[in-house]
Amino acid sequence: MALRIKKLRFPKELANIEYSLLLEEIGVSEEGSPIAGIEKTGKCIFSEKSKRIVTEDGKEITLFGKVAIEGDVAPSLKTVASGTIILNGQKYEIYSGYRPRNPDGSIFCTEFEVM
Repeated sequence: MALRIKKLRFPKELANIEYSLLLEEIGVSEEGSPIAGIEKTGKCIFSEKSKRIVTEDGKEITLFGKVAIEGDVAPSLKTVASGTIILNGQKYEIYSGYRPRNPDGSIFCTEFEVM
């Protein structure tokens, strides 16, 4: 008897915040500016939660929340760790990005911590 792995379902009914996302590719252009990668809009889940962290070099950063978007928003990009996202008219910088996977290996959602 084969083991059947159930794919998790993204809670679309909770995705009620409009977003506008600009992800950057790794590296810089010849002029020294970030390389634009993917631009996308849609609906997401935004959980607001303030948290202060101190980086390795002693810089204090305030994280304002976490964003979850269904599926893989940028399958052509190796990482989703830098860029900007606009939520409720407020522009946030992406601090970190994650791509949690389903048990079958597919991408469940793309998550960002924003500052």
